[in-house]
Formats: sequence, C-alpha cells, structure tokens
Amino acid sequence: MRQTRARLRAAGKTAWRQYGEFLTVGLMNAVVDLGVLNLLVWAWPTSDPTVLTVENSLAVALAIVNSYLWNTRWTFRKQVDGSSRQRLLFLLQSLLNIAINDLALDLTAGQVRQLHLGPAWVTVNLSKGAAMAFASSTSFVVMRLVVFRTAPRRA
Repeated sequence: MRQTRARLRAAGKTAWRQYGEFLTVGLMNAVVDLGVLNLLVWAWPTSDPTVLTVENSLAVALAIVNSYLWNTRWTFRKQVDGSSRQRLLFLLQSLLNIAINDLALDLTAGQVRQLHLGPAWVTVNLSKGAAMAFASSTSFVVMRLVVFRTAPRRA
C-alpha cells in the first residue's frame, strides 16, 4: 500500500514537472507561431478566412517542428524511444493540433471581429491566443497519454 501511494505521488510530481516543461516549450512555440503568423499577416494583409487559415497552418506547422525538437529532447525525454510508432503518433497528433487550431481560429475570429476592437491584426492575435490555448491543452493530453506514454510497471 505504501509503495502504491509513493508511486502515485512520484507520478503526480512527474506529471506536474512535465507540464511545466511543456508550458515552457509552449511559450517558445507561441513565439514561433505568433511571429510567423504576424509576419505573414503583415506581408499579406487579409480578412479572407481561407488565406488566414493557410497562413495559420504554416505558422502552426513551424511551431510543431519546434515542439517536436524540444519535447523529445526535454519534456518527454525519458519516454522517447525513437520508434516509428512514436513518430507516426506525433505526426498524427500534429495534424490534429493544426486542425483544432485552425477550427478554433476560424470560430473565434468572426466573433472577435464583431467586437470591433481595432485593426485586423488585433482580431487575429486575440483569436489566435484562444486557438493556441485550446489546441495546446489538447496536445499535452494526447502527447502524455498516447504519444509518449510510459508502459505500466508490473508489481
């Protein structure tokens, strides 16, 4: 019984440590994501949802490359085995992340635009922040429980 409680406490600490590392990587990803998106919106201003979705997808894809590098070398380093299975699952998680991010951006952009908070880049960034928060939370759960899950220990 004591061993079980000790394992649960250790697993909880590991989860919180990983979540903190994941959030740190997420901040770096946000800089990449927002930087690329804002650069694209600045270079090719648009209010066309299709163009914005393409620009957003490119920005998210570059942030995902950053995410893979940092999460496999730091956040989930003990669970990374370099297998084709993990790479495929990370790729599938990444595609899900892009889809969630694009959908959330599309859904929130129209709502935020109606608030008339200022120039288009303000609307884009507010919408993008909401999309990133939702997609990032989903991504952590999928990476921890599916992509980089640890095998259960046998008693």
